[in-house]
Amino acid sequence: MKRLFCLLLLTLTWPALAQETLRVDFRERPPEMYRVDGAPGGPLVVVLETAAQRLGIALQWREAPFLRSLDDLRSGRIDLVPRVLMTEERQTYVHFFPSIGNQALDIRFVVHPGHEADLDQYGDLYRLAVGVKRGTAYFEPFDSDRKLNRVYASDDAQLAAMFRAGRLDAIAVLDQQPMETQFSTLAFHDFSYAHYVHRQVLGNHFGASLKRYRSGRQALYNRLASELEQMREDGEIALIYRRHGVAAPDSANP
Repeated sequence: MKRLFCLLLLTLTWPALAQETLRVDFRERPPEMYRVDGAPGGPLVVVLETAAQRLGIALQWREAPFLRSLDDLRSGRIDLVPRVLMTEERQTYVHFFPSIGNQALDIRFVVHPGHEADLDQYGDLYRLAVGVKRGTAYFEPFDSDRKLNRVYASDDAQLAAMFRAGRLDAIAVLDQQPMETQFSTLAFHDFSYAHYVHRQVLGNHFGASLKRYRSGRQALYNRLASELEQMREDGEIALIYRRHGVAAPDSANP
């Protein structure tokens, strides 16, 4: 009887024991991804959790700076990172899932009030000390232009502090809300935006570890990517975004 009970218990718990687990990083990127009581939240998180749950995949979340996430993707210490912009260099160590949708991700430039017209076109950047986040992809030729005076920082908080201290003429901004949140935290409101805006529409990709993809996780990653593709085609991703009050990828007004 005892042996029968043990066999029954093993049978009942086997699916849980056999469940695949993905190690996933997140970072503060409101309104798509943000911390809620210490846990990841936002539409992008819900999209991934919905797809994973349907496939019986467990997600182990970790909050980490983006640079660390990229390094851990390269080394294979983690599986997945949401919203990784595709670049040629990153394709050497990141396996990109198909885009869950296209978004307008314009690059704007924070400047000091009264200097909005000083940055009216790309060429004006050559006269400025421009703050950028290390590891962030903005646009070409900006990312590879060696004539630009780029000043590197680790995160938005450091950029905001440097700008307040007068060490920067401008800051390249991919996500306005997180940057403005940092200014608000510093009780600093003496900033504006330059006339020049680089307009671009980019795909929203989950980036997976290419090293782990090639080391036995190809089928698992492909299953998850296929489920996300189906959710996009069915309009489910757009619905999740709208429920969070966020413009969905592929919407007319992202």
